[in-house]
Amino acid sequence: ADKYGRIFTIKLGVHRALVVSNWEIAKECLTINDKAFATRPKLTSSEHFGYNCAMIGFAPYGPYWRQVRKFSTIELLSNHRLELLKHVRELEVKTSLQQLYQLWNKKKSSPCDKVLVDMKRWFRDVTLNIILRIVVGKQIPNSYEGDETVKWKKLLDDFFELSGKFLISDALPYLRW
Repeated sequence: ADKYGRIFTIKLGVHRALVVSNWEIAKECLTINDKAFATRPKLTSSEHFGYNCAMIGFAPYGPYWRQVRKFSTIELLSNHRLELLKHVRELEVKTSLQQLYQLWNKKKSSPCDKVLVDMKRWFRDVTLNIILRIVVGKQIPNSYEGDETVKWKKLLDDFFELSGKFLISDALPYLRW
């Protein structure tokens, strides 16, 4: 910031990126001029994994994005819908807590009555189960290492890993094939 100023651009391949190193300017960019900065770059991964940018997380800002956002807000995130789906969240948390209790119950007869639990994995599994029940209407088996559970987790892990990969064609579009 001392050398180039509070706001400047850099070139990333053929694309220009705006660098803002001042909170006041950043606030102005994200509040007053938010529509000018709301779009996303069209990346190869968003075309392939996002069904040609049809998924809300990959879609560029525009009429389609506003329509999908409105639909998501009304159909998934409204107070009425959250209240209707409250039982799903409660049931999944209850089921997961029961599984933790069963795990502890198996180990309590050992000399050390403490059980090591990977909480990151536990929260991921609870969240995955809730999302799948709400969006797909399907519950994965209770077994944490069942075939279908492993398949769902692998698919999601692969999706997020590959979505975040850098492709040279994103920086240099003329290398796209």
